[in-house]
Amino acid sequence: MKPTTELTLRTGSATHRGAHRENNEDSMVVAGSLSVVADGMGGHEAGEVASRLCVRQLAYSSLFTRPGGLTEQEQAEFEIRYAAAGGGRKATNVLNDEIMRTLEKLRTLLGETNEKIKTALSRAGGTTVTGAWLTTIGDHNLWVIFNVGDSRTYRLMRPEDGIHHSNLEQLSGDRGTASLEQITSDHSEVQYLVDEGQITALEALTHPRRNVITRALGTGNYWEPDFWVLPARPGDRLMLCSDGLSGELSHEYMARVLTSVRHPQDAADVLQNEALRAGGRDNITVVVADAQQVED
Repeated sequence: MKPTTELTLRTGSATHRGAHRENNEDSMVVAGSLSVVADGMGGHEAGEVASRLCVRQLAYSSLFTRPGGLTEQEQAEFEIRYAAAGGGRKATNVLNDEIMRTLEKLRTLLGETNEKIKTALSRAGGTTVTGAWLTTIGDHNLWVIFNVGDSRTYRLMRPEDGIHHSNLEQLSGDRGTASLEQITSDHSEVQYLVDEGQITALEALTHPRRNVITRALGTGNYWEPDFWVLPARPGDRLMLCSDGLSGELSHEYMARVLTSVRHPQDAADVLQNEALRAGGRDNITVVVADAQQVED
């Protein structure tokens, strides 16, 4: 059982210590169909180690080497259940159950990563992490997005997606009319205040506690990830970044670059260079990931 259209990943990435930092505590990896950005914390060396441990633990996991993380036996059992459902709502329920099992495996892996960082650094350091995994379950191409902390994943939305939201920037470029959507939600004090209506999104940009995060891996505090599962199609473009990028560039500017610059490596380079020109006050890391048909 395979999707009608087989997808592969084409990516571009860039990382820089920034204009004012002595070292780069960010880490990133693209491994097969998995893209990850991690932003370490804890001062010199501790943050570097935490983010590096995080991306390595994920990159070397066998989970991401199998469609949906399913073993051969699990895949065979799923196909039997899916076929027996006979389509319709029952088949959808079977698919949703399998997706939930995949997410639980990913949560377990992130929990193991959390423990590995805690053990290595004795809670002296930690890291945020966001990731995007292009995978298949049954005959569905899917993006599995995960997030802990305030590193972010965005995607370009096209007119046919039929989604109109105040958090989207409408722009036209080489990809036609498109909108930039922030998929993940920051685990931070200012995002909580925005969600509660105590401050506006504009006020959050300059709030004195805008860098205080409420979830991270390896610190010994709350680390639970958030997940999003989205349909994947040819032409999809995602961007993952640390707050050193999103904190320097406006939503509108990032949208303009991602809409108009065709190759993902060129887009990543432009975004990094512009973040440096805007001040580069923190480490800057970005991954741009495009879903393409295999024959392309």
